[in-house]
Amino acid sequence: MMKNLWLAATVLMFATASAPASANDKDEAKAVVGALILLGAAAMAHHEDHHHGGRHHDREDHEASFERGYRDGLHNAEYDSRHSNREYGEGYSAGMKERDNRLAHRRNNDNGAPNAPSLSMRACVGEASAKWGRNPRDIVVVKTRKAASNDFYVEVAAGHKHGNCEVSASGEVYLFQNGRI
Repeated sequence: MMKNLWLAATVLMFATASAPASANDKDEAKAVVGALILLGAAAMAHHEDHHHGGRHHDREDHEASFERGYRDGLHNAEYDSRHSNREYGEGYSAGMKERDNRLAHRRNNDNGAPNAPSLSMRACVGEASAKWGRNPRDIVVVKTRKAASNDFYVEVAAGHKHGNCEVSASGEVYLFQNGRI
């Protein structure tokens, strides 16, 4: 799917570059390029961690069904049983899981509210971002727990991937590993 998007963008870019240029043509070309950039950003936002095993579907129609299910699950839409298939169901489950991760900050932890300082949580998100090659905005804190007087365990998630840190109150990460607390 990404190959097709980039191929179309390349063809369109060469077509607009070789066409005669007038003021209106240049404005139209800028608008087209801007739209392609937005499409590319949206396509790249869908990460392989949303899939179990980290692999996209081979067929575009299956990937489209997965993506439709993912969006429905993420936005808490009703399950579309009339137009569902296996890929839609997998996407719906992945979207619900991501929604659950993103809303984890509203749930209570072991002793009520999140008990790790914000600096500790940010440090763990940063460590996960570096290890997983993910944008920090895609990584959420799902659980915190006090380990010692000024040390904390922080669990983070992105898609189906979970990791945990042992981190100080000042944000020094002692240990990061994949898995849950």
